[in-house]
Amino acid sequence: MPRDARAEGFSRRHRFTVQGSFGPVLRNSRKLRSPHAVLHVTPGIVGFSRLGVALTRRLIPSSVDRNAMKRALREAFRKHPVKRAGLDLVVMFRTPIAAADRRAIVDEVRGLLDLAAGAHA
Repeated sequence: MPRDARAEGFSRRHRFTVQGSFGPVLRNSRKLRSPHAVLHVTPGIVGFSRLGVALTRRLIPSSVDRNAMKRALREAFRKHPVKRAGLDLVVMFRTPIAAADRRAIVDEVRGLLDLAAGAHA
């Protein structure tokens, strides 16, 4: 295993582990918007950002596509500098998403992560 593999991981400290823990983030957050997504941002634990993804069956009907989108978003977060910014982040989608658009949507969310990291710095 490469030496920095653990640093790029997606451990428990980078997730919302308790059911309902998105609530405070969704209620008291700064919102960054793109055409397809909204990124809710609040201050969190110093040094460790947490990522949550809220996807519904209404927006992505296929569970296979929903899980693939979540994996792609976690991967984008895992390699992004915002991971160490100490923010709580929740990604929600505004419009239905086709499986073919996944790469463009992930790039859009990556841009929102850039904005969140820049605003925090």
